Amino acid sequence: MYTSIDCIALRTTRLSDTKNLLSAWTRQHGRLTFSIPAGASKEARRRRALTAPLHTFEGVSDIRPDHDIHFIRDIRSSGTPLALDPDPAKSMLAIFLADTLDILLRRADADPNLSDFLFGSVDALGALTDPRATANFHLVFLYRLTHFLGIEPQLDHQGTVFDMRDARFRATLPFHSDYIRDRECTLLHALMRANYRSAGRLPLDRYSRKVALDKILHYYSIHLTSLSGLKSLDILRSLLE
Repeated sequence: MYTSIDCIALRTTRLSDTKNLLSAWTRQHGRLTFSIPAGASKEARRRRALTAPLHTFEGVSDIRPDHDIHFIRDIRSSGTPLALDPDPAKSMLAIFLADTLDILLRRADADPNLSDFLFGSVDALGALTDPRATANFHLVFLYRLTHFLGIEPQLDHQGTVFDMRDARFRATLPFHSDYIRDRECTLLHALMRANYRSAGRLPLDRYSRKVALDKILHYYSIHLTSLSGLKSLDILRSLLE
């Protein structure tokens, strides 16, 4: 039975000359893969625009649990495409975050709280007008996402060293190299208190922003899956540094 679904576009992959595969996060079913038209037709171009990375859209689909690929029709926009934003930093952030979510959410089922966070974050990024807040948005997003994926750091422990494997502070250095200390710990506490509107006030320069992103991605790699192969990472760094 065909029902309405609310989606966030993640990644489009070419399947053939006439079809693409679109991975998307859906409010109703979690992460799904859809078959959509490819090619140069007017309809194919329209669908590509509506399913650009991190764009929110609505559609109608018959979701069958025993199918890996689903069909979707009546696609219509439900937000302003970040890919068309005049700010190139927002456009690149959309691509980077969509790539990241495509990897992190591959086995994720429907989750109302996670959906509220994701859809709300897309709206928040589109509404930002402060360039510094935009430049730091992905750091706040990735930190807050840890809560919904069950790997949120435990910051209520005493200590000056953050053990990335145990996700907590400790008083002495661990017997491994996956830890942070000194100024990086100060930034971790700042991220804990930050929201999207206050992201512009984070004490970050070009170098510390790069270090912070590397540490966060490494933290995800330790607890969930490797993010080292993100193709959009180098371009993002060049724009936001």
